[in-house]
Amino acid sequence: MTRTIIAVHGATGTQGSPVVRRLRALGHQVRPLNSASADLADAASLAAAYKGADAVVVQLPQVFGEIALRHAASVLAAVCEAAVSRVVFNPGMPLPPDPVGVPFVDARVLLARELPARVEAASVIGPAGPYLENLVQPWSARRVREHGELVYPLPAEAPVPWSALDDLAEAVGEALAAAEPPARLVVTGPEEVTGDRLAAAAASAAGRPVRYLWVEPAEYARLITPVVGREAAEGIAGFYSPAAAAAPPPIPERWLHRGTTTVERWAARQAWR
Repeated sequence: MTRTIIAVHGATGTQGSPVVRRLRALGHQVRPLNSASADLADAASLAAAYKGADAVVVQLPQVFGEIALRHAASVLAAVCEAAVSRVVFNPGMPLPPDPVGVPFVDARVLLARELPARVEAASVIGPAGPYLENLVQPWSARRVREHGELVYPLPAEAPVPWSALDDLAEAVGEALAAAEPPARLVVTGPEEVTGDRLAAAAASAAGRPVRYLWVEPAEYARLITPVVGREAAEGIAGFYSPAAAAAPPPIPERWLHRGTTTVERWAARQAWR
């Protein structure tokens, strides 16, 4: 697929921006979708925004109430109404095999299950674990600058499949170019990384000592509430609760897309100062 029109949800957001950069670098024309150009809760509005696009990249916003399920239902109705032939869906999180009773998660499970029946070619492309970009959000980068602490609700010694959004964007671009796009890809970094290695990479890039500090999910919610609001903070922290942190089932090798961005290379590109 070359020089096509691709509608991208959340095109200016943290997850959408790298996708847009990659698609434009590949020669695609990007149609940015946001709250001003399309109402996620209104299927007719979405269908109008999709009309004429060769493909749609779906990334749902971080909302945690029942409205998340309505957003998913609107997307499913709109791709049918607009006769979209190709969709890439980034759930933005590791997906459980079944609904769990949490609207934020269940909306993503619903889309992953139903899109293949609604469009000619559907690809679900998401991360195996957290995004490295979580570490440079305002609450985190400021803590590194002011206190030399990289704070996260995962144990320092636990190897975690962190991934960079540039690697996810690369996978999205490849899927959109493929004659037979993959139904599912799980993006991960070159290797699993511990919190201590994250801190060492940040220290080297920031030019100051940095230590990794594990915090309870509730404390993490408190730290990020001033930036994202209480509902979103509690929802994000819920991903790291003991129940949610259970080891996921093994990822089939055929689904893996192993990126090339090491944590050191990623950290060197960030504005820690």
